[in-house]
Amino acid sequence: INFNNDKISNTVYIFLIFFTDFMESDLLTAIKIPFEDSRWQYFENGADGFPAMGMRPGSDIKSPYRLFLPDKFYSQFSIAFTLKLVDPIGGFLFAVVNPLETVVELGVSVTGAGAGQSNVSLLYTDLGTGLYTSQTLASFRVPTSFTSWSSVGLTVRDDRVDISFNCQPLDSMIVNREPKELVFDSASTLYIGQAGPIVKGALH
Repeated sequence: INFNNDKISNTVYIFLIFFTDFMESDLLTAIKIPFEDSRWQYFENGADGFPAMGMRPGSDIKSPYRLFLPDKFYSQFSIAFTLKLVDPIGGFLFAVVNPLETVVELGVSVTGAGAGQSNVSLLYTDLGTGLYTSQTLASFRVPTSFTSWSSVGLTVRDDRVDISFNCQPLDSMIVNREPKELVFDSASTLYIGQAGPIVKGALH
């Protein structure tokens, strides 16, 4: 299959994993292998030569969140990802969205912030409080545009979010997180590489 240059320039390669002290969940297992549509998903050589998933805009990877995450989310957790973008515009690495697909309950987005810099944001929205817009719990500036392989870790503990960059502590932020255990709507959907047709935010 041939791709024109503008599609190739929007390639993204990604590793993504959740973990707590008790378990871990690799969200990339939401991508079915063999790929359902090899125009948008494929394998690529990743960091240290390990295989990575490649995705292009147009990829539509979604699944009921319950297949990968618990109904009541962990009170303390970490998110680790290794990412390479050809175009530093960025987008959502993943998003759990409400049944109307208008609010991101939980997600991570990466957006360009000038030459050699990006913003990494953790979205955390409790629908039980009556909020109808996606809420950003913490946002950090990292010293990369992700045009080469870079690893980021986000750790959430009670009232604090820490970020590491390439396995080194980078920054931390005090946050007001209510509730401590996020309860997802039973009909919520997990998207990989975007936040659905309304919120959008496909990775570029």
